[in-house]
Amino acid sequence: MPMNFGDLYDRVDSILQPEVPVFVEEDDAGTCRTVYAGEFKCRTNNLAQQLLALGARPDDKIAIYQRNRVEYMETAVAAFKARLVHVNVNFRYREDELYYLFDNSDTRFVVYDAEFAPVLENIRARLHKVVAFIEVGAATADLEGALAYENLVSAGDGKPLQIQRSPEDLIFIYTGGTTGLPKGVMWQHKALWNMIGRNIKDPMGTIPQTPADMPLTPSGNQASMITVMPFMHGAGLYSSMNSLAYGNTNIIMATRGFNPQRVLECIERYQIRVLTIAGDAFAKPLADALDAHSGKFDLSSLMVINSTAMIFSPVNKRRIIAHIPDVAIMDNMGSSESPGSATATTTRDSDLDNKNIVMKLKPNARVFTEDLREVKPGSGEQGFLAVTGDLPVGYYKDDAKTAEAFVTVDGVRYAKPGDWCELLADGTIKFLGRGNICINTGGEKVYPEEVEATLKSHPLVHDCLVVGVPDERWGQVITAVIEPKPGSQPTPEALQAHVREHLAGYKVPRHILTIDTIGRAASGKADYPRIKEWVLTALD
Repeated sequence: MPMNFGDLYDRVDSILQPEVPVFVEEDDAGTCRTVYAGEFKCRTNNLAQQLLALGARPDDKIAIYQRNRVEYMETAVAAFKARLVHVNVNFRYREDELYYLFDNSDTRFVVYDAEFAPVLENIRARLHKVVAFIEVGAATADLEGALAYENLVSAGDGKPLQIQRSPEDLIFIYTGGTTGLPKGVMWQHKALWNMIGRNIKDPMGTIPQTPADMPLTPSGNQASMITVMPFMHGAGLYSSMNSLAYGNTNIIMATRGFNPQRVLECIERYQIRVLTIAGDAFAKPLADALDAHSGKFDLSSLMVINSTAMIFSPVNKRRIIAHIPDVAIMDNMGSSESPGSATATTTRDSDLDNKNIVMKLKPNARVFTEDLREVKPGSGEQGFLAVTGDLPVGYYKDDAKTAEAFVTVDGVRYAKPGDWCELLADGTIKFLGRGNICINTGGEKVYPEEVEATLKSHPLVHDCLVVGVPDERWGQVITAVIEPKPGSQPTPEALQAHVREHLAGYKVPRHILTIDTIGRAASGKADYPRIKEWVLTALD
């Protein structure tokens, strides 16, 4: 049978000895919790059986509303085994955002951390499609009528499901990306497995194609990896799914936010070989911690730092390599909608004085002009990155956005992540930025219109625009330009508080500037480039 994650993890369950550690959860306090293969097998099988007993049917959507913890991976694996569709939930979302996500995804089951019960209480009356709320972290569920997670994973004999699965079973990864409101990227299991593998290995490398092909041993592969990125984003989830598939031990950083010192402690303690991060949002605090604790940690085991989702600036690469000279830094350009399209490797032998970000196209990537002509190296033409290979089906319930994000050229289907570039003569690419106004702040993607609509709902705001401006740590930070109503002077603090009431914290503008007039065209169209230039001058 071709690859299905439910079948794959049944195979892992059947091979690993019960005492093999598969997950270690580390928190801010320095305490840890280890979950072993036998325990993980029983809990995930029981949860899958209980979901079916609650009426779950193949293709039903199950939303996981949790921070990083073992229960997230248990829920995801149980969903795969029961043929349910994983739906990731950004735990920073506020009530209206959550309602939109649950409604748009047709979620029928919500598995959530107890801390989020009050938020769910305020919207549950609108969630008519949800048939069961399952609460993690409390002996008795705080939400009226909800089920206690521990009761479900403890009920049953722990035996595998007798169920036939398909390589075309789906996983949803909801992303803001270039699509406005969050959209569910629909991945079939087989395609996602190959995409994950080709992002980790050479794009054309050999990847096991059936669970029986996996190189598993009863004692596990005895290699530890560490997850510092949130499971609610694809990169964090994929790395842990891959680790479990190969029988490795996955160290989960269950900290409140990124704690670089704890990460360094765990790299030393568990002899971590590979660290996956999202660009400068993680690299800068990591470099700061290395500077502050120079020589304190034995990091000689660390061979590779993988980075994805946002810019990893040369200055932070230099700072990290100064402390870990033998590490190789691998930059991967990709998105929730596509495999990696470009890559770069930096070592101590690289030109560390180079201030430019230089990447090379992967073999499965091309650069096309707007009229779908392939850009020739060194031609000086600008174009958009496109990548083929294992691709998602499209966006859930949005054919129009799917048509925008995927194109077919000469019979080959490509994904368009939205990155514009110039293809240089030597095959490297010079990034020009997004071909739209999406803002990437710390790996979180924010669509300006959503923030603008919230600001415009303030009684003292007449008009506004939102742009992203460069930031050393976050890549970009959100900046709002406000045209107040005549005679009013809203304070930045009041406007930030207003946005925070309605949207996730990372969507709150870092800077708020006032202008006499936004200066829209007669058609109402905004001149974003002009406003951004004005902002950069004002903030200089």
